[in-house]
This record gives sequence, C-alpha cells and structure tokens, in this order.
Amino acid sequence: MNALKGIIDMWFETGQEGVCWVFYEDGKTGWDAFKMIEKGDRLKVCDESGKVVFDGEIIPDYKKGWKRHYRNAKHGQPTALGFWIHWTQKGWKPDDWARLFLRELEDEKPLRAELTKHE
Repeated sequence: MNALKGIIDMWFETGQEGVCWVFYEDGKTGWDAFKMIEKGDRLKVCDESGKVVFDGEIIPDYKKGWKRHYRNAKHGQPTALGFWIHWTQKGWKPDDWARLFLRELEDEKPLRAELTKHE
C-alpha cells in the first residue's frame, strides 16, 4: 500500500476513555479522511521545517505513563500532558509523543505526516 499524506492529530469522543492518535488524509474530508494510527502501521512525521522527527513502525506501549484513576485505585491507564491516552510509542516518553499530536495546546499547526496502514 502507498503512503498516505496528511496531518496527525488527537481524537477524543465520549466513551472511548482517552485520547487516540489519528491521521487525516489530504484531499479528503470528514470520516473519509480519518485514519486511526494502529499497531503495525508505518508513520513518518516531519516538524514545521520539514525535518523528520519520527519514522518507523508503530509499536504501542500500553504501560508507559500508567497512572491509577483517582476515584478507583484498582483501575488506571496511561497519561500524557494531563490527558488519559491509550498508548505511547515504544521508546518515547508519553509527553514527548503526545506533543506531536496535541499541537493546539500551544496554538501550533498540526504536523505533516505520511501513513502506511498495516494490512
């Protein structure tokens, strides 16, 4: 499959219990543009200057950044930048990985990326 070009962002919807990492394909709108970034996908991310800041296979780490829920100590999940998240890329610190996606926190434009979906 060819690499899709677009931007990366975060996505959250009531009931999903945390922020997900997503990709929006250029030239498409709405749900047609939306792609969830998943284990085995290949992602290449460039910063504002075009420098590659990540290029590799997605390998989720579901334990890094894990914290207990404040109301139920038996349960918890990973966190980054004050948000519940689903996972962090293996080898990355949760906040550093999240900064690639949570750009609007700093009033910055989303980062450009290429995504090849794992089949």
